[in-house]
Amino acid sequence: MQKKLAPRAAGGADTSEIDQLLGERRAFSRIADSCSAADAECLRRMRDEKLYLAKKLNWDQFCTRYLDISRAEANRIIQRFEEFGQSYFDVSRIVRISPESYRAIAHAVKDKTIEHNGEIIPLTSENAQRVTAAVQALRQAAAPKREPKPAIAATPAAPPAPAPPAAPLPPDEHINALQRRAYDLDAELRQLCDRAGRGGWERQAIGRLARELRQRMYELEVLAA
Repeated sequence: MQKKLAPRAAGGADTSEIDQLLGERRAFSRIADSCSAADAECLRRMRDEKLYLAKKLNWDQFCTRYLDISRAEANRIIQRFEEFGQSYFDVSRIVRISPESYRAIAHAVKDKTIEHNGEIIPLTSENAQRVTAAVQALRQAAAPKREPKPAIAATPAAPPAPAPPAAPLPPDEHINALQRRAYDLDAELRQLCDRAGRGGWERQAIGRLARELRQRMYELEVLAA
């Protein structure tokens, strides 16, 4: 449950209050494992009420030393909270999505659910695959449609030049596509495991693969930190 932060007049910061907010922010991050609306509200209060002055630092220095993020990143998080409210963070903790993409699907997000094709899907980690698929479909539906080019009468000519390579996906779409592939791989390996005999070589091979992937994912998590 999101904890409401009581408003406070600007300029009245003290060390105990900023320390309390820093502790709350760490707690929010541990629970959500990503930036939450409560975390964003903490950041906004620290900045707008100038509570960081209690540490005798400016906002830029405070972000780097105490928040482990840049001032620009902190301001971006606050801007998203002010524009979209909690709904954006409810979606983004399940599927990575840029503010531009979220604007196109915001109409379908309400009360911690997302609606697609008449289905109301709760925004929970258990529904990650369904939420990811719904977000992708809504974004595709909102994308501008390309008008077909008029047909040109065939004339003897040189063979057409090969089509240029497809433009790379935006980073958030690329990550979402990789996420769906990872879920599909997990489901396929689970099916193989269910069909394999207990103690057989198939399960042993799947176990070795799982351990190797776990180590690789840990290394990737360290790299991405």
